[in-house]
Amino acid sequence: MTSSATSPRTEPSTGSARERWTPVRLAGAGLGSVYLLVGLVGFVLTGVTSWSMHNSATILLFQINPVHNVAHLGLGAALLVGGLLGTEAARSVDRLVGFVFLLLGLVGPFVMGGHMDPIALNSPDHALHLGTAAVLLGVVWATRPRQAA
Repeated sequence: MTSSATSPRTEPSTGSARERWTPVRLAGAGLGSVYLLVGLVGFVLTGVTSWSMHNSATILLFQINPVHNVAHLGLGAALLVGGLLGTEAARSVDRLVGFVFLLLGLVGPFVMGGHMDPIALNSPDHALHLGTAAVLLGVVWATRPRQAA
């Protein structure tokens, strides 16, 4: 008697958590975990008052405040969830969050310290945002599906 059930190794990819860990999933889940951790540590350092103060606290060279911490938690959670949901979800989230970080890296120097800067940006932030964008968008571009000629 033979079984008609398929083994997990022959199942088509459905985007489930059992799908193998591709570079876009690893980048999203890895960076998402780091940003979540930074957001949590940030709240330990800043508390939940003085939401948009520019000199609330620092982590290494990076200024933070509660608004900045919320941004870290939100972007980190999006990246982590995208990575956990599967390759296509990770690709979409990595692309979206990568563009957000690219925009922050490019616009940040022009709004830093002004009224349009509620997240207390400083110069090291711009490099970090551009670096994060490069990793996320780079892995999305490098692993894009190839079209048959």
